[in-house]
Amino acid sequence: MAKPKRWYSMQASTQNGKSVAEIRIYDEIGFWGTTAKEFVSELDEVSKGAESILVSINSPGGDVFDAFAIYNALKRNALPVETRVDGVAASAASLILMAGDNVVMPENAMIMIHNVWTFAAGEAEDLRKTADLMDKLRDGIVAAYVAKTGKDSEEIIQMMDETTWMTALEAHAMGFCDALEEPVKLAASATVVGMLAKFKDAPRAFIDSLDEADASKAPEADPAPADPPAADDTPAEPTSEDPSTQPAEPLNVAAFSKVVFAACREKGIEHLAEPILTCEDFTDMASVSRRIQDCADIHAMCVTVKLQEKSVDFVRAGLTVEQVRARLFDTLTSQSADNISNLQRPQDERPQSAGPSVSAIYAARAAKHSKHRH
Repeated sequence: MAKPKRWYSMQASTQNGKSVAEIRIYDEIGFWGTTAKEFVSELDEVSKGAESILVSINSPGGDVFDAFAIYNALKRNALPVETRVDGVAASAASLILMAGDNVVMPENAMIMIHNVWTFAAGEAEDLRKTADLMDKLRDGIVAAYVAKTGKDSEEIIQMMDETTWMTALEAHAMGFCDALEEPVKLAASATVVGMLAKFKDAPRAFIDSLDEADASKAPEADPAPADPPAADDTPAEPTSEDPSTQPAEPLNVAAFSKVVFAACREKGIEHLAEPILTCEDFTDMASVSRRIQDCADIHAMCVTVKLQEKSVDFVRAGLTVEQVRARLFDTLTSQSADNISNLQRPQDERPQSAGPSVSAIYAARAAKHSKHRH
């Protein structure tokens, strides 16, 4: 089974002869099972001995509490902080962007700000507490935007109410960024592109440019075989190779995908077939059967708590049944951070699949393995 992804990476690097703690946030904040607490702990380690911190962001947003924790950690750090947008900083990601002493945007990048969004369950008093908490969160976000831009809170609130998308030029004019750079080649995962497309008034041309950039990533071709060595008259000594060291024979993608779709259809989870195929590394049908059963259990749990739409995300993240059970429990019982996300989710959608798309599945798996080779 594939390991859960991480939505950030950190490393110590050297730029222009100076040591830099380099951070990349390139996915949905807080979703893949890694919390802001772990992020801050790693930040403390990677920034030891550094002269500055560079945070590169290309994210649709995510958990607003995690974003606040990261924003505060960066603001408290004694090192100078530069934040930059490598594509888009939307929703909660734009809050982290505001932590930079110097905010840089390429001319073709964008940011988006809007109000906190959540789902809630419980009695009337529970819902009132949730609404009060959301108001406090909005006040904190407004304060961060005001501190960076110098604008009054009423104008910021209006921009958030309207869900405001800003180009780099617009963000610079309004004080959300400090410096502009030459355009860069945009890129984002298909998952991120899909999330951005669900936001209100998402600029179609920008989303399409990200989608095209993602589609253009083709797996690298295998190198041409070298010329065979000259023939040797000396008979070669027989060798015995350990079968365990030989690579497993790859499964036939077309036949394999049909089996997975059929099994998922039988269990009523056909909408999970493509996430299963593209996000898992299977070597035999036994592991396939186990994962399909796990995914059926995951979907059943999500249906029970009326969060059907989350099953696709959980499967795509490679989460286990126990991890999903823990997440759903936290979601429904917590009265604090785990209840609220700043990333909008669609209404109860269950995508209908017309059947296996072999070419799409093969391309996604090939791209995944190509990334693993780097």
